[in-house]
Amino acid sequence: MTRSRINLTVDEELKIIIVRYFGEIEGDEINTSMMHHLVNLDKPWAYDSIIDMRRYEGTVLATEIEELGMRWALLAQGRDQGQFTAIITDDALIRARLSTTQSLFPHRTLKIFDYFDDGLEWLKTQRGYIQKALAS
Repeated sequence: MTRSRINLTVDEELKIIIVRYFGEIEGDEINTSMMHHLVNLDKPWAYDSIIDMRRYEGTVLATEIEELGMRWALLAQGRDQGQFTAIITDDALIRARLSTTQSLFPHRTLKIFDYFDDGLEWLKTQRGYIQKALAS
């Protein structure tokens, strides 16, 4: 059995924060761990992100997502405008709550994928569109 944990890695070259949930973790523990990692990064709002929940065995309550959204808003202060988040999951509840989750992170664009590689490719494509637009 895998030890329950959150793993956060940073791809500096692609400017992507990758967060992986493993096992059964309570939502408040996810929030505390996420914010602990994020406040220790230089300008975390300048990164796109991948939230990989394929190995997550718990349920994050709507109130816990709201709490994370509020904590993120205080940290980012809107400076994450135009960033993207790919959520990797096959959980029907997470998919059903996407519009609510999106409203809690209004400056980012969120999208759900079944596979990690699809989410990563989407982030690279979105970033490419923005770079093209800025070069014009």
